[in-house]
Amino acid sequence: MPRLRGRFMIIQSLCRYYDILAEDEDAAISRPGYSSGKVSFALVLSPEGELSYIVDLRSDDKKPRPRVIDVPLQEVRSSGIAPFVLCDNAKYVFGVEKFKRSDFEKKFLKPSGKGNSPDYTIVTENEKEVVLVHQRSRDCFEAFKNRQHEVFDTLDDPGIRALFTFLDSWKPEEICRHPKIAEYMDDLLAGGSCVFESDGVFLHNKLSVMKVWEHYLSNIGGHDKKTAQCLVTGELDYAAGKHQSLKGVTGAQMSGAFLVSFNDDSFCSYGKRGETQGLNAPICESAMFKYTTALNYLLSHIEYRQRIADTTVVYWAETSGTACEDLASLFFSPPTTIDESNKEETSDPEKVQGWRKIELIREILEKVRKGKKINTEDIGANPETNFYMLGLAPNNARLAVRFWQVDSFGNFIERVARHHLDMEIVKGDYDLRYASMYRLLEQTIASGSDNKAASPLLGGLLLRSILNDTPYPVQMYTAMVSRAKVERTMNAVRAGFIKAYLLRLARAGLTNLQEDMITVSLNEENQNVPYRLGRLFAVLEKAQTDTNREMKSTINSKYFSSASTTPAVVFPVLLKLAQHHIAKSDWGYKTTQSIEETLAGVDKFPNYLNLEEQGLFMLGYYHQRKAFFKRKEEVASEGE
Repeated sequence: MPRLRGRFMIIQSLCRYYDILAEDEDAAISRPGYSSGKVSFALVLSPEGELSYIVDLRSDDKKPRPRVIDVPLQEVRSSGIAPFVLCDNAKYVFGVEKFKRSDFEKKFLKPSGKGNSPDYTIVTENEKEVVLVHQRSRDCFEAFKNRQHEVFDTLDDPGIRALFTFLDSWKPEEICRHPKIAEYMDDLLAGGSCVFESDGVFLHNKLSVMKVWEHYLSNIGGHDKKTAQCLVTGELDYAAGKHQSLKGVTGAQMSGAFLVSFNDDSFCSYGKRGETQGLNAPICESAMFKYTTALNYLLSHIEYRQRIADTTVVYWAETSGTACEDLASLFFSPPTTIDESNKEETSDPEKVQGWRKIELIREILEKVRKGKKINTEDIGANPETNFYMLGLAPNNARLAVRFWQVDSFGNFIERVARHHLDMEIVKGDYDLRYASMYRLLEQTIASGSDNKAASPLLGGLLLRSILNDTPYPVQMYTAMVSRAKVERTMNAVRAGFIKAYLLRLARAGLTNLQEDMITVSLNEENQNVPYRLGRLFAVLEKAQTDTNREMKSTINSKYFSSASTTPAVVFPVLLKLAQHHIAKSDWGYKTTQSIEETLAGVDKFPNYLNLEEQGLFMLGYYHQRKAFFKRKEEVASEGE
């Protein structure tokens, strides 16, 4: 029951968001009685009911995408025959279906032995595919035709009369004889939906048609509807039997999934099954429409949707406009623009926009760093506005709610900004300025692995730590350290996370480390032994490369993992090896001096470094390497 109550809180918030969108002229949100449909073609009918031509509504992209438009409400369609109104696919509109040849032979040429062989008529075929008319496709067409008559028989409209003439005279077996259909045959049978057009207007958009449809919808099934107290609004109203499906959750069924459903008798009480299953947790039809429409709207906008491991995250603010969502997306997925050397000279709009976004992030981070309050002028929205985040993951029965976060937008921005500040680390010219969560999770995956998906557990734990401003998950820290040891590489993202993890541990008092000793760049005052040993490893590696610039393999490839775990075993060997490199180097004296300075305060090499100390070792190694490159650049600039 607590889980159910949580879902009702989510549904209430989505209903309020629908009301906001409905009043926003810039938001294309479906009205009651309609839903967003992916439409590929418009079938243009003459006044006499003939198919004059076909309009391709898809985009001009390399892979054409259907146009999303409002169509009469399309309810969930299961395995039965359930035609839609004025918009459907080719099997319903034309009564034909396309099969792969292997599927055709299995279904029609090799029947199971029960009953007679299926009746069918092949209209066209090739080596790979077969287009045919069979009993089910005929039944789908007849059901579609009857549904249009059922809804619009009382309407005297030229376009509807043309539709009836077309449907009543249509013969599925003659589809290939129509020249306009033959032109788009493959695309029509690929599954895209079609709408009807007459006199330059889609039939479903005509005011007279809309009025009849809405009247029909309000009266249909009235004697079968059950009244109950809605758990969302608290009012007595008709309870929704089955809820609309939700599309756009990564990993869920293509046909859609459900947030609320009862798919087993064990979840049903007092015989509330089948069409009355909704009475187990009654939600009125209007609330059901609002929350499913609002959630489908969010899922369809990729700019306000994030994928974190297997979880699809949507977020919205309880206000009109998209200022909050735009800024949240910016902090979740910062732009990858990195080269600012020709910032003043370039006129590339994409690069200019990327720089502006990075500058906006910097301004907000600087304000949070100084402890200043975020104002409306800083973020373009009221910081007290309610902000919601919902994480959905696929499941066998219904969608799993991975997390549900409610906060003010100002607090959300401050906490995400604090995350980016904690992740700050000295970087190279071509490193990302700010790492998204996707980039962070990517660093936990083996580089040669076929499975490029991060652990779902890590994604949820990481996001919670960011939103609650708590220490990062130790599981992710362990994964980062392990990948660094196996792959023997320390990039800016890994170093930044290790630094952020240790910083939050120190801030929470969960470690003996001092917060001011965990810095963005090299800290020569840090007397921590693991940190100094990491610096020493970088010094010894540089001593080796100074003797041979073209060396492909250094001590890093052989000793990095063991040096960061068991220093007492490895460093005596490395120091002895370094003497040979120093003897050959032109900078031997300088290298010896660096070794002595780095080892100051290190009385002995530890036998073993724990996980926290291994991170410090890697942070020291990264800092020292970046310091070498910085000094090299300074020397080069002085020479110029």
